[in-house]
Amino acid sequence: MPVSDIIIGLEIHCQLSTKTKLFCGCSTDYRDDAPNTHVCPVCMGLPGAMPRLNRQAVDDALKVAKALHLSVLPESEFSRKNYFYPDLPKGYQITMYDRPLAEGGWLEVEADDGTPKRIRITRIHLEE
Repeated sequence: MPVSDIIIGLEIHCQLSTKTKLFCGCSTDYRDDAPNTHVCPVCMGLPGAMPRLNRQAVDDALKVAKALHLSVLPESEFSRKNYFYPDLPKGYQITMYDRPLAEGGWLEVEADDGTPKRIRITRIHLEE
């Protein structure tokens, strides 16, 4: 690769349009409500509170994976990513980054000269 070629990687986040959060039944329609009104023991990471996966979120992510030509993996896995962040009271985020839902896709766009260009997509994974 010539020194003048530049490759840029992007991490793109999108929020799925589900009625409830990814791991609990709390509403995602919070925009006009006071802070901390749509929280529960799962959101707060309280001891004994068990997350429950939102099936609609998985189905929506699978539709995106299919549209972007990704291969859906036979197994995915959620794990905890531990870190401190002021708006993350439980001290961890549940993510499937290491074992994603799907990988190896692409999006075709038109280049400046009118030719088709494939943009590679490494993975799609869910996280809160």
